[in-house]
Amino acid sequence: MSVVVRVSERTPQPGDVRALERAEKRCFEDPWPAQFFLTEMYAPGRFQRVLVDPAGALVAYLFAAWQYLDLHVLKIAVVPEHRRQGFAQRLMASAEAHAVRNGGETLTLEVRPSNRSAIMLYERLGYAAVGRRTNYYPDGEDAVVMTRCLEMNPG
Repeated sequence: MSVVVRVSERTPQPGDVRALERAEKRCFEDPWPAQFFLTEMYAPGRFQRVLVDPAGALVAYLFAAWQYLDLHVLKIAVVPEHRRQGFAQRLMASAEAHAVRNGGETLTLEVRPSNRSAIMLYERLGYAAVGRRTNYYPDGEDAVVMTRCLEMNPG
């Protein structure tokens, strides 16, 4: 059973890489290596957030990259013991707010068709399936491409 924790949100730092790598191995069959996280931290046109508990332990993370007017979510994960507490939704809301502030028009991501809980979350958040990438994942599974059009703030 998961325990509800308070978290703080911040930009990831190089000192977070080991925790990100450990969480990644727990969350994905095809985890990013540590170097990917470091590369993303220093790349231009990126948006990243981590959620940490009061002790500084990693709870969830999101990495995204701008592709013209689309903020493309590259990676989002919540460590298993903290799932179903709204942390993924909180990170997606932060990405959306960042995109709106910066004139973005859409957010896009890929998700495994077998990951029904993630697809249902994205649908609740207003994402729609707009395509499919064949053999997208290393194990050969396709990816469902989902996009959400953003409402622009007037003025």
